[in-house]
Amino acid sequence: MHSKHTAMGSLLHGLAVLTGALSLATLAGCTSPQSVEKPTDLPSSARLREDPSRPGAWVYRVPNVDFGKYTRYIVDPVQIYRGSDADFAGLSDAQVNELAQLMTSEARRALGGANLLASSPGPNTARIVLKVVRVDPTTPGAATVSRLLPVGAVANVVQGAEGGSGSFTGAAVLSAEFYDSKTSKLLGAAVRRYHPATFNMEATLSTMDTARAAVQQAAQDLLASLQRAQANR
Repeated sequence: MHSKHTAMGSLLHGLAVLTGALSLATLAGCTSPQSVEKPTDLPSSARLREDPSRPGAWVYRVPNVDFGKYTRYIVDPVQIYRGSDADFAGLSDAQVNELAQLMTSEARRALGGANLLASSPGPNTARIVLKVVRVDPTTPGAATVSRLLPVGAVANVVQGAEGGSGSFTGAAVLSAEFYDSKTSKLLGAAVRRYHPATFNMEATLSTMDTARAAVQQAAQDLLASLQRAQANR
């Protein structure tokens, strides 16, 4: 009963915020920023450059590296970024650890289902080191109600079409570094911001719910990227 009252209070507060102060124009400006600050303390930080194919993201690729030759991948346990610029939006250490464990299991499950997962170094095998770099906060109540009111729904459709995370909704920033499993040579790296599908209502309930959904989306994005690399070999 207490949880129902809490959820109802959050929704009512969100409704008051939206109906009292916001228009379509302000809703459109309330999504979290799509740009990502380059992390300063990753092994690949000095080499990262803005990704021309994905605005707001960072990428590095060894010149002339043939990612297509790598047909199997070891997924290390996901780490938590501890640089001075890390920010987890007030989540507890236990919650951030949960996100790292979820990303590990989701990435391994996605790659295993596509027969891409390896457990030990070998030829044509790469090692993937993933880190949870940052979490952007969600505003509970307001994020949910913004999908329900007509003016908010329209704004969120626009934001979703532009790759945004939706009004009052946060995201998770993750890094991925790829190494040759036998030589430990860095092959490439990427830092990207992930968010849930715009109308995933469950993901609007709290920052943690948003981050969980974002991590699951990141695992699918990782799989799609590796499959594209293999298709182009």
